[in-house]
Amino acid sequence: MRIQVVMTLPREAASVPLARRTVAVALSSAGVAHDCVSEIEVALSEACTNVYHHAGEGDDYEVLINIGDEQLTVDVLDSGTGFGHRPTWPVASMPDHSAERGRGLALMTALTDSAVFDTVAGDGGSVHLMKRLRWADHAPLLTPAPATDGFAGLP
Repeated sequence: MRIQVVMTLPREAASVPLARRTVAVALSSAGVAHDCVSEIEVALSEACTNVYHHAGEGDDYEVLINIGDEQLTVDVLDSGTGFGHRPTWPVASMPDHSAERGRGLALMTALTDSAVFDTVAGDGGSVHLMKRLRWADHAPLLTPAPATDGFAGLP
């Protein structure tokens, strides 16, 4: 199985829940375990929110979602100011519990198997997330279809 979703979104607050719901519906429909879907939703929301708050110039950004049998990759690309430099590992630690901001990179890193943050040729930011998928017990797209004689459903 391979599902690919490509979105070009306006750099507006309303684009964040749109991206989040799109990936959640695709993963849930395929049969990915609920807790895995939730982790991906939060990580993608953080990536999109960072574009909204920090990208600077640029009207649109892209979200590229690739779902396979074993893993999901998400790329969020903007044409803003970029990160200025490639963050070093560990990317970020959680800020003090009283802080109202600053958890995005740490959450993306904690909720995925790989998170890479970079500047795109000095002209924009790039977030690449990879997550190994955990499937629900009867995932519809991973369960082989029952054998038929070719006439199933015909009158």
